[in-house]
Amino acid sequence: ISDIHLASFKGRNKSLQRAVNKINSQQPDLILVTGDLITIGPWELDGGLQEILSKLNAKDGVYTILGNHDFCAYGKWESKNEQKEALNQLKTRISQMGWRLLSNSNVILSRAESDTISLIGIDNISQNQHFRSYGDLNKAMIGVSGSFKILMSHDPSFWRAEIVAPKTDIDLTLSGHTHAMQFSLFGWSPSSLLFDEYRGLYSEKEQFLYVNIGLGETF
Repeated sequence: ISDIHLASFKGRNKSLQRAVNKINSQQPDLILVTGDLITIGPWELDGGLQEILSKLNAKDGVYTILGNHDFCAYGKWESKNEQKEALNQLKTRISQMGWRLLSNSNVILSRAESDTISLIGIDNISQNQHFRSYGDLNKAMIGVSGSFKILMSHDPSFWRAEIVAPKTDIDLTLSGHTHAMQFSLFGWSPSSLLFDEYRGLYSEKEQFLYVNIGLGETF
């Protein structure tokens, strides 16, 4: 799941509940949310939306990362401290939902001794200077030892520049961010002019990237 942007679900609780029901009906082993839970601030979780999202359920848990909007960088704050407090509130509410935030860190998922997955999560990193970068892949990779490695990286532009080009051993990267510019005509989207990878599955040198176009919208 990616780019929920809860501001777009204000007053639309039933729509969000349908999405949660559909996800849970798949009986997933793992649910991964690749950033931009909010658009402006943590109050977007009010009005029952936090309670709805807390019902997401998977055998191995729900994990998430911070996208560019999650850093509360687009609000009108009185000070940097106020913005920082908003981010801390968001982190607290993510924890209250039972989700685990991977902030330049990783976790090992295992069902058997010989069958392990390293799940790696980085804060937003972008090749576009318009979007501020916060992530640290080297820090996130400390202790990684799984036989299969999954990276959660909000902005897909990071994949070709830092995952494929330097030849890391990350097998699968999951991203969002592009929204396919919220427009598609007969399969074509103007986001293809801005992003080399903007929706769906891509592969290069036996490494894979999947870009989710998002559950919510930006304004």
